[in-house]
Amino acid sequence: MPSVQDVSAGVRQMVLDSPRLAGMAGGAAEVERMLAAIEDAWVQARGRRIHLDVHPCAEPKATVVFQPGSGAHARLYFLLGGLLARHGYTFVGVDRPGHGLSEGARGDCTVEEAIAAAGAAIDFSRARSPRPVVLMGSSMGGLLTIFGLLRGLAPDLAVAHNFVYPGKLLSFRLRARWIARYRTRPYPLTTLVHGFEHLSPDPAVARYVRERADPAMAWELSAGSVASLFGFSAPRLGRAPPTLVLTGDRDKAIPAWATRLFMRFSGVPGYEVRTVPDAGHLLFHDHLDRSVPLIAEWLSSASRRLAGAAQP
Repeated sequence: MPSVQDVSAGVRQMVLDSPRLAGMAGGAAEVERMLAAIEDAWVQARGRRIHLDVHPCAEPKATVVFQPGSGAHARLYFLLGGLLARHGYTFVGVDRPGHGLSEGARGDCTVEEAIAAAGAAIDFSRARSPRPVVLMGSSMGGLLTIFGLLRGLAPDLAVAHNFVYPGKLLSFRLRARWIARYRTRPYPLTTLVHGFEHLSPDPAVARYVRERADPAMAWELSAGSVASLFGFSAPRLGRAPPTLVLTGDRDKAIPAWATRLFMRFSGVPGYEVRTVPDAGHLLFHDHLDRSVPLIAEWLSSASRRLAGAAQP
């Protein structure tokens, strides 16, 4: 298992090597301050010790429980966490089992295990603060956000970046059965995520992905994890928290049309889809300047509606 220093080193260098990302934080000194402000917390989920990155906020409007993308760990999104903390939100990033500092074989985490880890993080957040809890995720984390709602997680609000639902297609359900029975080799992220090494035009981000030197990343996912993703299904919901679904109109990994189509069949009622113009797949690295204000505005508006609905 990597150390806290290992977890921070790769993403710290990536951000410092990118004038754009470092400038988003406010300069190198602010990058260091954001990293130093992160608190490490631990919860239990299905008998495993799960690590959380906590970006504290003195007077939070809400707590955002965040689920990273495929193979990723919470600290890869420390800029997102730090910027949302500036907007008044405590940010709790979840290391799924087998990712980051959490227990488990590297890259081995089923959908059900990931949902259990998110549920433990929601409980942790509610114990810390009476403010609303937002379940949020990007890429794979976006899928897990919607899947978590379908499995009964009950945050006050939800934000999902990207969504597809492989289990709605017979071909993927049959593939899931075959993988579960016969496959033992893991799946590299390069085969699971379309154009994985070319998702970002930022040289520093592209180098981080290409060199694969971060030991906290799961650069391969276990066959069992992939089978659980391809085979997941759940009944439709009668009601759900207010849910925002984001997609970039230039996303080549999960196109905007796919997110819209699969959300129609998701079984989640009352969601809202917003397309971020001129945005690719890495919404929370390449497009923080637009995605963070959009999310902060939506959370503020949705929280006011919640508070109004709670009034007698």
